[in-house]
Amino acid sequence: MVVKLQSLVEVLAAGMVSFAVWASEVDEANRLFVFEKYEDAITIYRQTAGGESPKQAQEALFGMGRAYQMLGQWRSAKDTFSRLQQGHPDSELASGCLIQIGQCEVKLGNPAGALVVFEDIKKTYPRQDAAAEAAYHAANLKTAFFSHDAGSARAAIEDYNRVLESDLGKRYAVQSHFGLGRCYLMLGDRTHALNAFSTVIEKGPETVWASYAREQMSQAMRMFGTQQAMKVLKRQEELWADFERAFFAPLRENDASLSAFPGATPFLRIRAVGLFTESGNGGPGSETVVYLTPTIQYRDYVITSERSAVDRTRRVVTCLGNVRCMDRFVPPSLVVTSGAVRLNTRDNRAVFSGDVQLEKRAEGDTVQRITVRELHLLLDSGNIEIPGDSSVPHSPSGEGTSSSGGDSRTETLSK
Repeated sequence: MVVKLQSLVEVLAAGMVSFAVWASEVDEANRLFVFEKYEDAITIYRQTAGGESPKQAQEALFGMGRAYQMLGQWRSAKDTFSRLQQGHPDSELASGCLIQIGQCEVKLGNPAGALVVFEDIKKTYPRQDAAAEAAYHAANLKTAFFSHDAGSARAAIEDYNRVLESDLGKRYAVQSHFGLGRCYLMLGDRTHALNAFSTVIEKGPETVWASYAREQMSQAMRMFGTQQAMKVLKRQEELWADFERAFFAPLRENDASLSAFPGATPFLRIRAVGLFTESGNGGPGSETVVYLTPTIQYRDYVITSERSAVDRTRRVVTCLGNVRCMDRFVPPSLVVTSGAVRLNTRDNRAVFSGDVQLEKRAEGDTVQRITVRELHLLLDSGNIEIPGDSSVPHSPSGEGTSSSGGDSRTETLSK
C-alpha cells in the first residue's frame, strides 16, 4: 500500500511525516529536508522550481526557502520567498511566504522592515489566519523594538487582542497574554499588567511563560510599589536618551529603514529595579551607569542578571550574577546561563564566562545541553563559538561535560 507524502507545508505545520513512497522530485526533496539534509534538498528544489508544473514549482520554492532558513542563510531565504510571492501572487502559499519574509527581515536585523511586511499582511489578507499570525508577530516587534513609544504599545495591545479573538487564539493564548502584560507595564498600567500575567499563570501553569510572568509580576510590584521606584523609572528614561546618542546615533544615520520608520528605536533596551552612575576618567559622558536586577533586550535576545554596568564610551554592557540569556523565539530555542557576560555592541558579540551552560530547546524541551568555561554568541548571525581550550563534547540529545586542555581552535555551532 502506497501512502502519499503530505506536502512540505503540511509537514511543517503538523510537525510529523508519515511513512511514504517518495514518488516525485519534490517528495524526495521533502524527505531530505525532514532528515536535515538541507543542502541536498535545496539542489532538488532548485531543479524542480523551474519545471512546468506550477504547483510543484511553488512547493519547491517554499521548501527551498525553508531549507535556507534552517541553514541560517536568511538573505537567500528571503529572496526565495520573494520569488515565490511575486511570481505566484495568487498561490495559496502567498500569505505564508510573506510571513516568512517578515521573519527573515527580523533575522537580517531589520525589524522596521519586518513590521511593514506584517502590517501589509493584516491589510491584504484580513480574513485569513495569516492576518492573525501577522498580528502576533507585529505585536512582538512593537513590544521588543519600539517599546519607548506609547502609541506602539497601544497598537501592540490591539494586535494581541486580535490574535486572542481569532482561530489562533488558543495556540498563542499564553504568549499573547504575556505580551499584553508587558505592554501594560510599559504604559504604567499596573492593574491590567498584573491581570494579564495572572492569566498567563492560569492558562499555562507548567509553561516557561508562567515562570516569566511570575518574574514580571514581582518586578511590577517592586517598580510601582513606591514613589521612589517611580523616580527610578523616570531617571531610566532620561538616561536612555543619552544611551541612544552614545550607542546608536552613528548606526541610525546609516540605517535608512530604521530612520524612515516612525517610532523606530535602537536594538538595545534596559529595564531595572534601580540604577546609579559611577564617575569616569574621560570627562562628560564617560561615566558608567550601573543597573540593579536589569532586563536587557538586544537584537533577538533577552538578558537578565543581578547587576549590569554600561560603558557608553566603549558601547559595552557587562552583566554579573545569575546571568540568563535567551532568544525571543516562542518558546525560546536557545538558553545560556553563566556567572558573567560581556556584551559588545560594536561587534555584536556576547562573551559568557564562569560555569557557562548552553541549552538548545525544541518545543520547550531541552534537546542538547553542554557546559563550558567560555562561550561566544554572535548576536547578528546567532552562531556560537566555543574556544578550543574550553569546549566540551556534545551531542544532539546528550549532556555535555567540561573538558580541559586543547588547542586554540574555535568550534562554531549554528543556532
